[in-house]
Amino acid sequence: MPEILTIKHLSKAYFDKTGILTAVKDFSLTVQKGEFIALLGPSGCGKSTILSIISGLIQQTDGEVLFADDIKTAYMLQSDQLFNWRTVYKNAILGLEVQNKLTEENIVRVENMLKDYGLYEFRNHYPSQLSGGMKQRAALIRTLALSPDLLLLDEPFSALDYQSRLAVSDDILRKIKKEEKTVIMVTHDISEAISAADRVVVLTGRPAEIKSIYDIHIPSETESLIKKRQTSEFSKYFDLIWKDLDIHVS
Repeated sequence: MPEILTIKHLSKAYFDKTGILTAVKDFSLTVQKGEFIALLGPSGCGKSTILSIISGLIQQTDGEVLFADDIKTAYMLQSDQLFNWRTVYKNAILGLEVQNKLTEENIVRVENMLKDYGLYEFRNHYPSQLSGGMKQRAALIRTLALSPDLLLLDEPFSALDYQSRLAVSDDILRKIKKEEKTVIMVTHDISEAISAADRVVVLTGRPAEIKSIYDIHIPSETESLIKKRQTSEFSKYFDLIWKDLDIHVS
């Protein structure tokens, strides 16, 4: 598979009254087309900063972020960011409207995604009428409507309760993988990372540096992410990564 993103020696430092705060240090990674990568690390370690730099929202202090030609990125934040005065359908087509890409072909594509994600019958509802999981689905459709080559997900299910998170993440991430999208997802959930990703990049505490990279191999016939968590391979990866994260509970 061709490489669509190369990150070389990325660093990010912030300056305030107390001095210099380094969020990311010497981060290097290549991403291939169709690959699903999970960035896993302690809360506040700098994972989201990496996504913000890749998306162009903030500038790095040092290093390079190099894309293959004509690569389009889309960034889905932790909160759904839906507009309460627009219906589900109107939220879904917002990006297309802004970019003047509201073609008949794209409208049909959005309608098909609404059907695939179980939202078509709710297309005229407003966000206040939706559950948390439905809001996340609507936000993802809005993101995917622009046909990005690289999808950036920043803990997209963190606002959901545990039971909803399992069901929604299993459904959404399985659909994304089936479409062979290229994805970089930030999470602090070990199980979510292992079950969804082709590679799990384990980061240190702040500043975020790469500690380890795991190539995940769980039988492909196990499509459900929840069922993947029941395999012996999953348990082995979990034990290794748990030890690698070196989490201490006080």
